[in-house]
Amino acid sequence: MKSSGEGRKTPLGIERRFDKFGDWLDDSWALRKASPWIERYPRIFVLLTWLMRLAVGIVFIVSGLSKGIDPWGTYYKTVEYLTAMHIPVDQLGNAVLAMVFFLFTSEFIVGISLVFGCYRKATPIAAALFMLVMLPLTLWIAIADPVADCGCFGDFLVISNWSTFIKNCIISAAIVWLLKFNSKTRCLISPSVQWIATVIAATYIVIVGYIGYWQQPMVDFRQYKVGTQLIAEDSEAEYIPKYEFIYEKDGEIKRVAEDDELPDESEGWKFVSREEKEFVKNNTVQSEESSEESDFRIWSEDGEDDVTELLAGYSNQLILLVPDISQLSMATSWKINKLYDMSKDEGAEFFAVVAGSPKDIEEWRDLSSGQYAIYTADDTSIKELARGNPALVGLENGKIKWKSSLSALRLDDDDDSSVINTYPIGTTMTGQQALFNLTLILLAFLAILSIFSSVHNWYGKKQIAKA
Repeated sequence: MKSSGEGRKTPLGIERRFDKFGDWLDDSWALRKASPWIERYPRIFVLLTWLMRLAVGIVFIVSGLSKGIDPWGTYYKTVEYLTAMHIPVDQLGNAVLAMVFFLFTSEFIVGISLVFGCYRKATPIAAALFMLVMLPLTLWIAIADPVADCGCFGDFLVISNWSTFIKNCIISAAIVWLLKFNSKTRCLISPSVQWIATVIAATYIVIVGYIGYWQQPMVDFRQYKVGTQLIAEDSEAEYIPKYEFIYEKDGEIKRVAEDDELPDESEGWKFVSREEKEFVKNNTVQSEESSEESDFRIWSEDGEDDVTELLAGYSNQLILLVPDISQLSMATSWKINKLYDMSKDEGAEFFAVVAGSPKDIEEWRDLSSGQYAIYTADDTSIKELARGNPALVGLENGKIKWKSSLSALRLDDDDDSSVINTYPIGTTMTGQQALFNLTLILLAFLAILSIFSSVHNWYGKKQIAKA
């Protein structure tokens, strides 16, 4: 028979380990100094705990939601991290995508749990486990600078790598406080129904992520939103790209400027992609990142000629965007060819803009039997315009009318609607409206649970008082 002092068992003894950490905090110099103040002003310290709980919770909610809205962007950023760590992404398959969904779902649930006081002891532990990974990771990217930005808040809020590390230090300090004091504050949702809040929050963020992955992000934080004129009026200005070529060998990545000597492919180096780093426009060299007019540019199949003016040549265009043609499935070829035939019948211009080597393009043309024109662009620009591999963008007089992944379009044989007026399956409202409605439903459920918990607690106290 177990003694009462053993307590309940927890997976891997995690909770017990953090109990020991709490005992260590009790003996720490900082807490010994603060104890008299805590005893003297208990309400102030309860208020401080509430503020920390809300602040950390909101950061986790915003971080998880911004990643969930744009899972493709989160996926691309995760691949950047793994590539910088020399981890073979190609061998991981769908594990990276599963990791992305697990990441933003877990972050969002932890944030909701902190704000509403669910699992008052376990939630700070989960947040601490997050920071045990994120804090050293962000220190590494701040020092080594392997990626342009951390991607903590997706494209919603881009902050520098050092700012990210400082932010995580502050969050970690607040979580240490919550590890000790969060269980002493009141929860808004009773423990008996907290599992319902978790299920509702998980359902909400998974739906948001699924729509963002399968269709397009419900809110577009990027440059080329629906309604944007894709080609600026001064598109005839001189535009000379400067490229950086990326090669890979045995997991090692090498970036080479176009003026430098290229790696010898006979030594095992393999060409991966090229990226635009700067351009000359109106005789002024500008950084692509700092330019206020970063127009979308497309090039001939060999990458030699700027053919962007094709976008202004028709009143209606349908652009197939392929950020990685080597990963394009043959199962999509019939759908692409059908879109091409429909576009021809309607007098619309259909062409593909891809990122890939001339060899990859030629292989795809032979395998798919496509008759449409194929042009090239930087893969970063393609991903910026629309999410998905492949994705589609409908233009009207050069202005973006709609975006969709190819998989979200339904093309029935008996469908006589115009392909240019086609919208993704199930879209009866804008993404912002859909997200707003989903968020209202989530908040309504959480509010009902909070009210139920308050009434239940009040009734319980009343019954105890009568007894």
